[in-house]
Amino acid sequence: MSANEGKVHRLEPVRQPNVAEEVVEQETVEEKSGASATGVAEAQKDMSKVAMIVSLLAVLLLVIFFFGMNRNIAGLTQEVQSLGVLREDVANLDQRMLQMKQDVPVQMKRMLAHDIVNEMAMKAFYLNDSLEDEALRAKMQQVMQGLKEIREGLEK
Repeated sequence: MSANEGKVHRLEPVRQPNVAEEVVEQETVEEKSGASATGVAEAQKDMSKVAMIVSLLAVLLLVIFFFGMNRNIAGLTQEVQSLGVLREDVANLDQRMLQMKQDVPVQMKRMLAHDIVNEMAMKAFYLNDSLEDEALRAKMQQVMQGLKEIREGLEK
């Protein structure tokens, strides 16, 4: 008797299987294991095909990615080279602008001097017409000739 609620446990006799039942059970187990082994093998074949396809797709994507990046890098290289040429052009333009800025005051001075010489030549011409003394007229002709030479020098 056990201590729990006063129940009595009885041992049941163990039944001895006969040889025919054992053989049937072993065949059933072998059929089940064979069937399951075949199913596992087929599943493994299917999974290996799936894994192969996935790996091929991954390689394909890597190749596409590589060539895309390669094209982008080639384009960037061309852009960088064109930027180098552009920098040279900008440097040349800067030098030309500096030269023009330096030349403008010289040109302005030359134009201003040219205008002043023209004004003096017109006044000398007027004085030459208004003078009555031949000696003064001869000197004024020399002055006008000198102004003409100055104007020609400024025009060069």
